Amino acid sequence: MDENRGVSGPDMLGQDDDIVAAFQLDARPVSGRVVRLGPVIDEILSAHNLPMGVAALLGEAVLLAVLIGDSLKFKGRLIVQASGANANPGGLAGAGAVSFVVADYAVGEGVRGFARFDADRVAALEAEHGPRPGAERLLGAGAFAMTIDQGSDMDRYQGVVALDGPTLASCAEHYFAQSEQVPTRIRLAVGQEMVAGGQMRWRAGGAILQRIAGDDARGHDAHAFADAQVLFDTVEDDELLDPGVSSGRLLYRLFHEDGVRLQPGKAVIKRCTCERERLARILAGFPPEDRGEMIRDGAVVMTCEYCNRDWRFSEAEIDAAG
Repeated sequence: MDENRGVSGPDMLGQDDDIVAAFQLDARPVSGRVVRLGPVIDEILSAHNLPMGVAALLGEAVLLAVLIGDSLKFKGRLIVQASGANANPGGLAGAGAVSFVVADYAVGEGVRGFARFDADRVAALEAEHGPRPGAERLLGAGAFAMTIDQGSDMDRYQGVVALDGPTLASCAEHYFAQSEQVPTRIRLAVGQEMVAGGQMRWRAGGAILQRIAGDDARGHDAHAFADAQVLFDTVEDDELLDPGVSSGRLLYRLFHEDGVRLQPGKAVIKRCTCERERLARILAGFPPEDRGEMIRDGAVVMTCEYCNRDWRFSEAEIDAAG
């Protein structure tokens, strides 16, 4: 069987970790993106001692930030955030065990993310519902938001919907249906693989499918997206996570009869803004009493919530940055 026959574009049948690529169906007004993350997602999730369910939730947010952020046509940022609530009218136990999860993707720079949670409440949920309680139980009644940051000279655009569904993928689908009115289907998978030495390493993969405006080449079939969705929904988590199943091979399996055009992939890296000089300037703006509360072992210590890295500064270095 020739796996390239139904997939045009660059050869992506080999290794394609930490890459995002757009695709277009030749015979239908349908397009999408696919992302595969290896070392990048492992670095993000391994920076903190995250319970399995919280790690999966954060991994989903990172995948969404990359999949959707890569569609931006300008140099900006897409921020995906799900915020929990202290009380849950729906009555799910442990509402708000995760107070929020956030990931942001900067075009041409990379992605980062972190989650804030109550470890005891998460453990109680896991004991009752298993290692992956899901977004609804972990976050409770809350909100899902996507924010487009076009830079300091432009206003931010934010769309917010209620958390609706067991995964962040279903929340994002609800967002597109309500805020953008674009038929959208999203599949996300986050898991671990065992590597040499018996160590576990995180992997993640995802894909998004959306209806686009029809044209003479792809037609105007009103049922085209629904038909493509039927095929898209057959994607298994293992296919999104397996390093041996490339983006090209996956798309071939789904859409070879229609023909699918895969665009050149873009590398995805982990990024953070915790540069030393920048943090020193931030600390220089803090009142002396606030800096005093951050002193540990004779140094002012600032911890990056994304990297979980401690940065140590002397008072003289902070004063010089002011």
